[in-house]
Amino acid sequence: MDDKQALYTEIKPDMQAVSSSLFDLSKQLLHTQGDFLPHAAVLTAESKLELVGAKGDNELTTALEILPLLHGGLRGLAKQKILSAIGIAESVIITRPGQSATKAIKVLFEHRRGITVALYMPYKRKLLKGYVYDPIFSILADPEVNAW
Repeated sequence: MDDKQALYTEIKPDMQAVSSSLFDLSKQLLHTQGDFLPHAAVLTAESKLELVGAKGDNELTTALEILPLLHGGLRGLAKQKILSAIGIAESVIITRPGQSATKAIKVLFEHRRGITVALYMPYKRKLLKGYVYDPIFSILADPEVNAW
């Protein structure tokens, strides 16, 4: 097992704690509001999960406005307290090889130990009510928050 794979195995419980919380909240917001703005969660050094949000100047705030505010807020929070991991959920459109574009919940997970993973849960709106979610897939990614 190489170093990166060993580190991934070590931080996997942190990734699952952060990402499952953000996926659950994102799905809840989809069901109640039909969409959602970016939101985040942090894992403290004591393994306590805390949800984090950002607010724009008015009710018509977009994801493009919220995401940089959220990134800045998370960097500030990482200076105030010791964090093990950060996760940010956002609604994105992805195109997988050989498939058409689809909406997905993206959770970008950044760990203090230097690994960043993007997790995606594609979804479709049902004809009558609700959503159908595809299995989550993940890829190694570049950090966006750079809190450490």
